[in-house]
Amino acid sequence: MIWSRHRDELIRYATVLVGPAEAEDLLSTVVLRVLQRRSLTELRHPRSYLFQGVLNEARSLGRRNSRRRLAGDESVPPIEVDPGVLDAVLRLPERQRAAVYLTYWRDLPIAETAELMGCRPGTVKRYLHLARSHLREVLDEK
Repeated sequence: MIWSRHRDELIRYATVLVGPAEAEDLLSTVVLRVLQRRSLTELRHPRSYLFQGVLNEARSLGRRNSRRRLAGDESVPPIEVDPGVLDAVLRLPERQRAAVYLTYWRDLPIAETAELMGCRPGTVKRYLHLARSHLREVLDEK
């Protein structure tokens, strides 16, 4: 079954993008939206489709949370990990964070990362370059 085959890796991916408190809800939202339109078995590349859906929903959630923070609502729960490194990684834009997670933490090849993110390998390389530059700059300051 497609869902049981990819659930764990999608939860880990969502956790990196939005944190552990939001990950399962985000993934549930993505799957429900897919199922409202079609069956998972109808998807040509279900794994890539679901990974892209998680990334898109994480970006939407990030925009909603930014608007809440601007309005004074600080209801996004903190994540308990090494504060300096985690803060630097979490400040990366979602696409850079996704590329870092898939390429470095999951050890996927650039081509597979690109497929899961729905972009070209050159774009993933650019996201990684930008992420490394930002992390180097931020972490060298500390």
